[in-house]
Amino acid sequence: MSALLRCFRQTLRDIFRQKETLTLLVGGSVLYSFFYPTPYLNQVLRDLPIVVVDRDHTALSRQLTRWLDASEAARVSARSSDLSAAQDSVRAGVAWAVLLIPQDFERHVLRREPAYVEAYVDASYLLVYSTAMRAIQGVTGTLAAGISVRRPVTFVPWPLFNPLAGYASYVVPAVFILILQQTLLIGIGALRVAERREESKHEPLWALLGGKLGAMILIYAVHAVLMFGVVFSIYGFPMRASWPDVFLFLVPYIAAVTLLGLAIAELFDRPETSTVALVATSLPAIFVSGFSFPAEVQAGWVRAIANVWPSTFGIRGFLQLAEMGARFDQTLRPWAALWVQVAVYWSLAWLVLRYRTRSLEP
Repeated sequence: MSALLRCFRQTLRDIFRQKETLTLLVGGSVLYSFFYPTPYLNQVLRDLPIVVVDRDHTALSRQLTRWLDASEAARVSARSSDLSAAQDSVRAGVAWAVLLIPQDFERHVLRREPAYVEAYVDASYLLVYSTAMRAIQGVTGTLAAGISVRRPVTFVPWPLFNPLAGYASYVVPAVFILILQQTLLIGIGALRVAERREESKHEPLWALLGGKLGAMILIYAVHAVLMFGVVFSIYGFPMRASWPDVFLFLVPYIAAVTLLGLAIAELFDRPETSTVALVATSLPAIFVSGFSFPAEVQAGWVRAIANVWPSTFGIRGFLQLAEMGARFDQTLRPWAALWVQVAVYWSLAWLVLRYRTRSLEP
């Protein structure tokens, strides 16, 4: 145990002695915690500018335009009789969508004939597209219901786990888990490469690995309190999990990332090289995690790659705990997968470090 304690203390000393590693392992998470949520503080898009091309010029078409302008998500920024000019305003970024009310719209409605309106929406930005389409469909649906029946059925949506249906509540918790992984992965890689350049007393490999695991779990437990306690409270993000459950879940997550970083670090001879290489893994890790696109519909080879990253199971399990309010026993599958990764990456790191140590022996 004395060797384990020495390695634990030495790891903490090395972190606080090296400015680059200290910035990555301590400063990086703190900076991202407060900076990353700020662009999404509005949570939902409101008042998207929409151009209305009214070719009907009737009371019903004017009513449809007024209702669209009064909706929360959209505002009528301009009215035009020229569809091409209205579409040019979308291409120029002045408006996000065009609503075309065709001629004889009211006439078809009063005759109970099929009546159509056309929407031209910028789909290059999916969040804008879905918001604008939802606003247009909501207004036209309300108008149709009021015309077809005297007492239209009221549809009341209730978003589960994200009451505001806000973008920040959706994206920030998952990205915070990824931030924990990437800052730890990059920092432990740079730390290990720097350690190899210095002559030090050889410790047993189990103590070396255990000491680093203890130090990283300690530091990143503090980060977890900052992110999911302080920052969540400041920005009003939902946190439905108990702290014992959060720490219990994050222990294998932090351990798996640490061991993976130690194994990868042996591929590099310079700290800056490992940093650049590991930074490049951030986007692939978030894409294959199933957070931005459901894992169930991804290609088989993509799901296989996703199983390599601790963030895949970390994001899945943490969102179940923190956002959905699941019991801990309901997150046993991702938690068990993280422990499997701990076993695999411990073995891999031990073999790589053992090979490195033997190759340096005279």
